[in-house]
Amino acid sequence: MTTVVERLAVGGARRLERPAGAVLRRARVRSILQRRALRAWHSTDAPLILCYGNINRSAFATALARRSGRLRASGGGFYPREGRRAPGPTIACAATYGVDLTGHRSRCVTSDDLAGAPAIFVFDLENVARLAVRRPLALARTHLLGALDGDPQVLIADPHGRPVAALERTVARIARAVQRAEGGR
Repeated sequence: MTTVVERLAVGGARRLERPAGAVLRRARVRSILQRRALRAWHSTDAPLILCYGNINRSAFATALARRSGRLRASGGGFYPREGRRAPGPTIACAATYGVDLTGHRSRCVTSDDLAGAPAIFVFDLENVARLAVRRPLALARTHLLGALDGDPQVLIADPHGRPVAALERTVARIARAVQRAEGGR
């Protein structure tokens, strides 16, 4: 259930996205985030990958992580309803990367998930805000998945409800980040 505090934190994250994005695009900041994220990625076969709904970004990234040898990778979302299927366009887009999401069902992240995950990967500042409200100590183990590659933009926006072209760019970006992280092993 979303609390008032969480709604306020997410609202603040939305307002800060543009100025924070400018800071996160700085070469020195990106370099630090990338080194930290790669170290975390390589330190575990059980990353926890989170987005809001667990039907697009985290579903795809988790499947890629498992296929790449992170066999205990798990995904989840903050949206308070489980069992939702990945949308048809996401299933089709993921299939172009050899990922089958037809059997995927969304899952809500639990407090135990957040407490026990050795490394947590999220996509945007809204995910960070939700995590900060629910389990502040987990922030020390939290990384932006977009930092795994060398792209200047470390935030990966939610494609849900946006045109298919946005979804395709998002899936390509996630695939590139996971592939580059695995190549750097």
